Amino acid sequence: MADRTKILPPTLREKKRYLAFEIISEEKVEFGDILNAFWHSLLNLVGEVGASHANIWFISDSWDENNQRGLIRCDNKYVEYVRAALALIERIGDNRVIPYTLGVSGTMKAARRKFFGERTLEDFETSDEEKVLIPETKSNDFETSDEVVEKSE
Repeated sequence: MADRTKILPPTLREKKRYLAFEIISEEKVEFGDILNAFWHSLLNLVGEVGASHANIWFISDSWDENNQRGLIRCDNKYVEYVRAALALIERIGDNRVIPYTLGVSGTMKAARRKFFGERTLEDFETSDEEKVLIPETKSNDFETSDEVVEKSE
């Protein structure tokens, strides 16, 4: 048991950010092609050392082929470099593309909720205290009068 390495406390770990992005293009773009274009752009922008410090991970489970949206995990100090590398992509294969950053979040769950509109079962569960009662409207509030006002000249 004494040989076991200690885990870093949370205060000493590198902070992660999740960048939500969308690819706007005329035709559907493959996930692998996006990866190649992004890495080429990032390496041209910050070089190999900067790319390794950025600690970039594409979250492949979050890629939505229909909406062309995904998540990139990176170090919090390199978020602006990742945004810039995305913005510098003009073509993926033969397709002209516009990469659009939807936003940045501290957790994957929050990023999916905010930027992709994903909902969980927790969103629909409410306790008795949280239920909102809609007040009933009185029939007098919406009655209209049948009087016709004549215009005098």
